[in-house]
Amino acid sequence: MRSIKELRSRLSFNIISAIVLLLLVFSVVVSAIGFTVFTNSLKREYTDSALNTAATATSIVNADDIALYLGGEKLEEHARTQGYLDTLCEKMQVSLIYVISFTPPDFGSYTCVFDSVESGSGYSVWERGSVHESTNDQNRAAYSNLYGGKSEYEVVFRTRNLHGNMPHITVMVPVKNSAGETVAVTCVQRPMRELIEGRAPYLYTIAFATLLQILITSLIAAVYIRKQFVVPLTKINSEATRFAGENSAPETPLSPDMSDIGEISSLARSIGLMETEILEYIDNITKITADRERIGAELNIASSIQENSVPNIFPAFPERAEFDVFASMSPAKEVGGDFYDFFLIDENRLAVVMADVSGKGVPAALFMMVTKILINDRSLMGGTPGEILTFVNDRICENNRADMFVTVWLGILDISDGTLTFANAGHDDPAVCRNGGIFAIEKTRHSPVIGAMSGIQYRDYTLKMEKGDRLFLYTDGIPEATDLSNNMFTIEGMVEALNSCRGLSPREMLSQVRSKVDSFVGDAPQFDDITMLCLEYRGKAEEKSLTVRADNKSLAEVTDFVENFLEEKGASPKIITQLELSVEEIFVNIANYAYGDEGGDASIRLKEENGSVFITFEDSGIPYNPLEKEDPDITLSADEREPGGLGIFIVKKNSDSVTYSRTDGKNILTIAKKLK
Repeated sequence: MRSIKELRSRLSFNIISAIVLLLLVFSVVVSAIGFTVFTNSLKREYTDSALNTAATATSIVNADDIALYLGGEKLEEHARTQGYLDTLCEKMQVSLIYVISFTPPDFGSYTCVFDSVESGSGYSVWERGSVHESTNDQNRAAYSNLYGGKSEYEVVFRTRNLHGNMPHITVMVPVKNSAGETVAVTCVQRPMRELIEGRAPYLYTIAFATLLQILITSLIAAVYIRKQFVVPLTKINSEATRFAGENSAPETPLSPDMSDIGEISSLARSIGLMETEILEYIDNITKITADRERIGAELNIASSIQENSVPNIFPAFPERAEFDVFASMSPAKEVGGDFYDFFLIDENRLAVVMADVSGKGVPAALFMMVTKILINDRSLMGGTPGEILTFVNDRICENNRADMFVTVWLGILDISDGTLTFANAGHDDPAVCRNGGIFAIEKTRHSPVIGAMSGIQYRDYTLKMEKGDRLFLYTDGIPEATDLSNNMFTIEGMVEALNSCRGLSPREMLSQVRSKVDSFVGDAPQFDDITMLCLEYRGKAEEKSLTVRADNKSLAEVTDFVENFLEEKGASPKIITQLELSVEEIFVNIANYAYGDEGGDASIRLKEENGSVFITFEDSGIPYNPLEKEDPDITLSADEREPGGLGIFIVKKNSDSVTYSRTDGKNILTIAKKLK
């Protein structure tokens, strides 16, 4: 009897301990959830308040005069606006309200336009025009999003590494001029005092409630659970232990009336029914689980291999401005039979492939890999698309006992003149959009699919692409996408979707087409692989050059040459003036310092590409990189500044970018500027 009481005592203790532990876990979870909700609620309040303050501050600032303020003009208006911001900062009880300006795309530093500091905050006031480094990558990304129009506002919470300062929130909103351009960013920093002061009492209350609950529950469990829970479970445990050791039916079945708790009585009845089947069940479930895990792991590896077998890093050729290409592939199962490919055969030829293997799953994926490798290897050996597909077909037919086939569209683009030579082995006709026009299906006669029979000679076709033309390749997973009513998306629906977004970039266009397909299909499962590729031909940029004597007498000829080019490209008078000032500064430096008394020539090359003009200066004079000199401190007077550096500083301010290199014994300096 004594040993039974000791057993019951130990079990009761374990159950009560478990309940206490569960209560602790529950309390921790509830505390964490409540803590999170409490914190997030305050953060939302902070965000809304700071955002309203930032909006008010932004409305006070005249965005059209930002550059004038920084240039030292309209200082009375600047002082008046600063006063308004100071008042707003004190009234709204925020630590800081400051307006900063950037020179995109560099967001590593910024220039202060306005800075208001709450009295007692401990922060010092920035001077107008002072330059400061961005504090971290998160802030730099926020500035970039605001200037790029990717977001209407940004929020940054700082709760760590504050160097003794109060945790705070910073809300940033763009300051836009009358033309809708972002010229600065308004930042409002608000301390989060309530968040820090309110959380500790909340946690103390939760802790006290938890201890009280544990005490009451332990007392109830000691009396009630022993009779209704512990004793019945002890009997069930004994029977389970016996069955685990003997694997036989009990002499006396468990009584379903051993407890008033319905679940325990039901458990006693279930034990008797389960004992005869549990061994077989365990064996079956173990085998099934092992098979599923093995198959799942293999399919995951196969899917990863297939995904990495096609180009999936974009932009694929960032150094090539003559064309842009983007593609996507979404298998219907873990692995699929569709594939795309694009690769440079040489510096002047780009191969583009779109293919669809018969069937789905692992067999189609294996056949896809073999076909892709054959096409790629044979293309690099040279030849027309027809010759390449003829070779691939013969190799596939040699060992095609599974009678599989693949439709292939293969094109080779001559990048220099836009000539696209292609062959079609039973694949869907591509859609072509001429610059300024709309997408339409480019129909040609199809050759048989790859793998049908050997000895087929595939025919070549030619398509002339001009600047701005686009080629869209796809597999039948798009036109044959089906909704729950078995309606197909169709070729016409695909062309309509393409034309609705033809003004977007290839990446954005494919995303929009896939979105329209998904919207059409709705909740219907994806039946077939969906693969797309868009190629935009941009052609080679126009370039003009002029070589003159590196002498100040040639300056007028150089500036006329640049001005005429800019006027041809539709540059505004302001941009022309800025660039002419930069050209004069650079050419005069070459004329006066590059060659000394011996003299020499200087070359100027002009190129317009993607809405920007590039002006390149070359000379064979002494090596000199003007970008190495630090920018002058323009806040100082002329007498206080160190001599030199102001000219190249003006060039950088008037340009989007300035680069220098020393190549083949020449100084090469290039400035770039957007025309609009």
